[in-house]
Amino acid sequence: MFFTSEVTAFVPKPTNGLVAQAMLGRYFMLHIICGTIASLHLLIEWLYSGGGFPKRAIAIVCVLCGLALFGGKFINPRLTVWHQQKHQFQLKSDGGLTMIEKTELEADVVQNAERKFAIWHGVSQIMNLAMMILLIWRFWHLTQLNRQDSLITFGQQKRNLFAK
Repeated sequence: MFFTSEVTAFVPKPTNGLVAQAMLGRYFMLHIICGTIASLHLLIEWLYSGGGFPKRAIAIVCVLCGLALFGGKFINPRLTVWHQQKHQFQLKSDGGLTMIEKTELEADVVQNAERKFAIWHGVSQIMNLAMMILLIWRFWHLTQLNRQDSLITFGQQKRNLFAK
């Protein structure tokens, strides 16, 4: 999306990478907010229903939040630094206005940044894929009506009263 010919005509390299990183930062923040809301929802539903504690559901939400925190607070800041080293520029902030300043780095620093960026960008993408698979599995699992599982929540019990 950020590297198509239409986008690169409007936002040339390496600036399009900065746009992608800004979006990733917001993406990870959205994951954390949604995970917090999901945790609160599960806890309130558990308190309201008086049933068994939804251990597996809370564990899944905690894993998703942990992956989002790791990506947003560990991987994303490092990718930003390595991206700047890879393309030999630095962001300078001047009273609210951010400017790109060209820098000259040694070849081994640039090469090291390229290698680390490629590795950790791949790790980030694998984490995103794992999060999507986990969410899809969880939603699929919630839609199954005939399961004998401790994941049935109060809301699902109410809906199951009207099922055939």
